[in-house]
Amino acid sequence: MKKALVVLLVLTCLSAVAFAQMAAPTALTVGGEVTYGMIYSSSSQFTDGWPNGHIGLTATVDKNNSAVMDFSWWNTAPTFANLPSYSTGKPMYTPDLELAYIKSDIGGALNLGSTVDPVLYAGLGVFDLPGYDMTQFGSERLAALGIDAGNADGEMGAEAGSQYGLVALDTNVMSMVHIVLAAGGDAFQTSGGQALIGTYGTVGPLSFEAGWTPRESKSGYVPVGVQYATTFGDIALTAMANAAFNLNSSSSLQGNKSNYSAGAKVVYQGNYTLDAAIITFQSKVSGDTTEKLTGDLMANLTPTFGVVASPYFNFDPKAKDAFDTFEVFAWTTFGATKVRVGYLYTVNDITDLQAGNDYAPSNNGHKGGIWVTVDYNF
Repeated sequence: MKKALVVLLVLTCLSAVAFAQMAAPTALTVGGEVTYGMIYSSSSQFTDGWPNGHIGLTATVDKNNSAVMDFSWWNTAPTFANLPSYSTGKPMYTPDLELAYIKSDIGGALNLGSTVDPVLYAGLGVFDLPGYDMTQFGSERLAALGIDAGNADGEMGAEAGSQYGLVALDTNVMSMVHIVLAAGGDAFQTSGGQALIGTYGTVGPLSFEAGWTPRESKSGYVPVGVQYATTFGDIALTAMANAAFNLNSSSSLQGNKSNYSAGAKVVYQGNYTLDAAIITFQSKVSGDTTEKLTGDLMANLTPTFGVVASPYFNFDPKAKDAFDTFEVFAWTTFGATKVRVGYLYTVNDITDLQAGNDYAPSNNGHKGGIWVTVDYNF
């Protein structure tokens, strides 16, 4: 514990030095995304909303130092399905701060070269191991555990409602292996806080990751992942395996068992994709470990038009329906705007996987239905 505290204090001091270096930004870039959509079921269930909406600001001081801030608004923006906020006397729009952090390339500032390149992150956000996934749902990314709920947001990524004040040091060794030390403000709670010790990297066609994180539990988890990618002429092949080994013995902890996943993806000429992944999980009814499977058929028929079909299968013996979720849609682009029109099917039962919607604007009260979204990137 004392050693971990020393590490946190050292990283905090380094972050203070980095803040001091960032006196006046020389460049400011703005980017973001806005998505609005509607979904309607045969039982006259209608929902509309903002599946995504954020704006990000990046202030660059020099090639080694920058600051990032990101705001979202999808949780509070008014919709047709609900009364506008001004009719209820409540604020119409309250932006959420998703993340705010500094990034300082210590190795670059000290001209250390590529042999050892430590990069410091400090602020508000999340920090995960990369994680490997094959499918659109991405739920097989079990090894992406870090300073959040394990949703693979990457280095200081955004995740609404789950930000943690943290400091992290990501050291790249020989441009092949990264060593990560990260700690959140609650890292030293006796019940287990948010922290991460890990490594990840890529050597030739092989990518790997491994680590340890308390993940709000006393003994923690050991995430391990590996991915292999290669090409054969017009065919690109990727295979992966993930595991999250739970070191806790208490059965009262949520998700108290270890889980595993494996998957593969085949892409032909960069436009036609077939992928699938099988994942273990704990049954809501029996608590036993069972399996689920998801995958995709994707075809980019032209550079501006394509179709996607994503089924989800529940292999829990007590499940109401093995065919748990199905989402299919066609998409087209108009410059920076992307329009999707599709259909979402879901099972509404206690044995449901709760896979929910991926690209649809919502699961429509677990009724699914026909949906459309308009997405704009800037």
